[in-house]
Amino acid sequence: MEEEVVDESFFIDDAGSATPDIELQKTGLENTYTERQIGSITKAIEPVSGQSSLDTVVEMFRNQSDLQAVPIEETGSVIGVIERKTVEEATNTALKRFVAKNCIDYVVDAKLTLNARDFCELVVGKVDETVKSTGIQNFVVLLNNRSYLGIVSADEIRSQIEAVRAHDLEKAKVIQQHLLPNDDSTKDFPFHVAIYNQMANAVGGDFYIAQRVSQTSFVIGSFDVSGKNVSAALLTVTIGSYFATLKQLVHSTLSAVQIATMLDRFLATVVPVGNFITGAICYIDALENQIEILNCGHTDVYAAKKNDKDEVQVATLKPTLPPFGMGAVADALKSSGKAGYRLAITSGVQIGMYSDGLTDMQDDDGVRFDEENTKKFFIDLYNRDVADMEKFTARTVERWIQHAMLPDDITVVNLRF
Repeated sequence: MEEEVVDESFFIDDAGSATPDIELQKTGLENTYTERQIGSITKAIEPVSGQSSLDTVVEMFRNQSDLQAVPIEETGSVIGVIERKTVEEATNTALKRFVAKNCIDYVVDAKLTLNARDFCELVVGKVDETVKSTGIQNFVVLLNNRSYLGIVSADEIRSQIEAVRAHDLEKAKVIQQHLLPNDDSTKDFPFHVAIYNQMANAVGGDFYIAQRVSQTSFVIGSFDVSGKNVSAALLTVTIGSYFATLKQLVHSTLSAVQIATMLDRFLATVVPVGNFITGAICYIDALENQIEILNCGHTDVYAAKKNDKDEVQVATLKPTLPPFGMGAVADALKSSGKAGYRLAITSGVQIGMYSDGLTDMQDDDGVRFDEENTKKFFIDLYNRDVADMEKFTARTVERWIQHAMLPDDITVVNLRF
C-alpha cells in the first residue's frame, strides 16, 4: 500500500507556541462562572507542600515566566502563597541560596481568601485594602468557601472589571444606536433629512428622532440630556422608548404641542430631580403646508432661505419653553400663550438644529467654536448638496478641534424643503 503524503500546508507552524507558560490544572469548572465572578479568572495551580525545599518553587518560577505566585499547602489545606518577588529576595545571593529553608518559612498569609462565586466589583475594595496593608498581590480562591480552587492576582481582578465595563459599554452603544433613526426611515419623507452625530464617548447624552406621525405629518427632534456617559445614555433610551411607543399608537391627530407636553410629563416621572433634557421639536404638517418648531431650553434653531438677491438669510429661533423632564412645559404654554414658531413650507427653506457640543468644541488653544461660527456653519451648509452634509460637518469638527479631545457629544440636524 502506497504511503500517504500529508500536505503540511494544512497545519499551522508551531501550534503550541500560543499556550501559556503556567501549568494549570483542569477542574471541570472552567465554564461555570460568569465573566463578573472571581472563578472566571482563577488560575488552578497545583499547590506545593510547605515542607518542600524552596528550590522547588525557584525552579517553577524559572521555568514558567508568567507565574507570579505559588500556593502552599500544609496538612491538606492551602495556607497561603509564595510570590515571585519573595523568592527573588530570598535567593538573590549565593549565601541566601545556601541557607534557604523550606517553603513554609516564606509563606505570607494575606488573611483574605476569596470565593469563586464572589463578584469582582464587590471584592476589589477588600483586595486593594489588603494589597495596601500587606503588599500581597495574589490571593487564594476557594470553592464554596471550603476547598481550594486556585489563585488570582489583584491586577487580574482590576483588569477583569475594566474588561467587563468595556463590554457593557459596547452593548449599551449598540442599544442606543439601534434606537436612532437611520437613512431608510426617512427616505420616503417629502423633504430631505440629514443628520450628523458623534459621541464623545462610547455612549452619550445626545439623541435625535425623525419619524412619521401620520400620512401627512412628521416629527424631527434633537435632544441633549444633562450629564454624560452612562447616566445620560439611560435617559436617551427613555426618550427613544417614548417615540417608539408613539409609533404604535393611533396618533394621527396629535399636534406638536401635544407631543411635547406628553413627552415632558412622561420624562417628569422617570428623570431624577436635578436632571433635565433640552430639546427642539420640528413638526412638519404637509397638509397645512407649515412647519412648527418648539424649542424647549435647547440651543438656537436656525431657519434659512435665500432672498431676492440670492443671499442666505437666517432667522434665529431661541428657546421659548423650559426643558423636558421638569413637568413645566404645559404650564409654560398656558402662561405665555406662545407655543413656538410657525413657518410656511416653501421651496428652499432649511431648518438647522444642533446640540451644544458643536458650540462648545475647542481647538488646541482652548478657543470655543461658539455661536457665531455655528451660525456661519449653517449658512455655508445651505449651499452644499444634502448628500455632502455629514462629510462637511465632520470636516468642520475635525478642522476645529485639531488634536484636542471632543468635550461633548455633537449632533447636527439639517432639514431641506
